[in-house]
Amino acid sequence: MSAAVAIVAVAAFALSGCSPGSDYPSIFPVAHDAPPPRTDTTMDANQVQQATESLITDRNRLSAEAQGSGQSANTSSAPATRKPPAAASSANAPGVAAADTQTPDPETK
Repeated sequence: MSAAVAIVAVAAFALSGCSPGSDYPSIFPVAHDAPPPRTDTTMDANQVQQATESLITDRNRLSAEAQGSGQSANTSSAPATRKPPAAASSANAPGVAAADTQTPDPETK
């Protein structure tokens, strides 16, 4: 019987080292501790609308500043159209064939 009491005493002593005690603050909250209720009130519909408009205004202003200062004037929502480079003037002259164009063979006509 005394051996069983000794084993229980040793186990209790070993387990007591796991908890810091009631006078030492724990880094983990107690299971049923709840934070105090909030003192702040939620925003009403007018405040939400005002905050949304403020955010949209700030976003548009910052977007305009970023486009105006860091990017070129050619940047727009539609892609710029470019004409292909003009061929050499000798290739456009009548009777002169360009080096990369093929002329029809007169015998195959």
